[in-house]
Amino acid sequence: MKYVRVTVVAILGLLLGANMASAQAPSLVEGVDYFKSTDIQGVKKLSISGMQFLKIGQGARVGGAFTAVSDDINAIYWNGAGLVNVEKVAYQANYTRWLSGTDLYSMAAVYNTHSSRGEVIGISVISQQVAPIEETTIFQPDGTGNFIDVGQTAVGFLYAIKFTDKFSFSAKLNYVQEVLFTTTTRTFTLDLGSYFYTGFKSFRVGMAFKNFGPDQKSQEANFSYLMPLTYNMALAGEVYGEKNDPMYLTVALESAFPIDYQQRYHLGGELWIENMFALRAGWKWNYDLESLALGAGFKQAVGGRTFTADVAYSVLKKRDGVALFDAPVRVSIGGSF
Repeated sequence: MKYVRVTVVAILGLLLGANMASAQAPSLVEGVDYFKSTDIQGVKKLSISGMQFLKIGQGARVGGAFTAVSDDINAIYWNGAGLVNVEKVAYQANYTRWLSGTDLYSMAAVYNTHSSRGEVIGISVISQQVAPIEETTIFQPDGTGNFIDVGQTAVGFLYAIKFTDKFSFSAKLNYVQEVLFTTTTRTFTLDLGSYFYTGFKSFRVGMAFKNFGPDQKSQEANFSYLMPLTYNMALAGEVYGEKNDPMYLTVALESAFPIDYQQRYHLGGELWIENMFALRAGWKWNYDLESLALGAGFKQAVGGRTFTADVAYSVLKKRDGVALFDAPVRVSIGGSF
């Protein structure tokens, strides 16, 4: 009975947090209540949050609909409660070729303590690198010879616990730093996650509340911005076969509510063959650029250790037949033992 109460409280807490995120926000400019003028269904609340790199998905296995899948180390970026599925130790390194010539690198490691509560601890690092941008002015349009450095980093420490054989919960504290030329901003954010097996076949529900943190204020102007708070709620399950069968198909459906945009939806599918090769596809609704994502993966067990390699390619929408950016490419390598 105690575990039931804890489960209900945790789920209600995530739902309450999402409701607060969608209903409340401070003024961006002194004296202006932004949401009184824009709290209309269908209006995109653009440019009210900063540190956008925190919203970029990590891991080549993930097409966006991973909150309720979360059965390996990728969960540390999406829904840490799923890390209770890691048997002992897991590690991973990721590379993402992102938009406008920027690159993202991330690494993670987790350890299942195998305590009576099934506790898991983990650490993750994300870094976005931008090539130095040469400064230009009205009088020196070809460049002044000075270069502007831009860099963003997030280091996260996670704790996950298994309350029952069906329900787990996680909390992750992130230290975030952003360098924009001469200005450096540092802050902390909190991610919360829950993972619940419904008891109906293999279907599970995942919820994640990410990037909760204090508002940031510009040092050069009377302007503040929010952290890129996002609430995800998802359902996933095997619709053909079962896990570890010679062939099985997992399908996931996810709803994402970012504080600075409209409601978004993700659909994903993953087909495993001989528990060694995987084919993946995902689709994102209500995005300006992203839509279809395709990927493949390889997994091999050798002497009690498992090695994985994944790659993914995102198809971007065109404007009047013109591609605005190079398509993002993700590569991941990792393993467990």
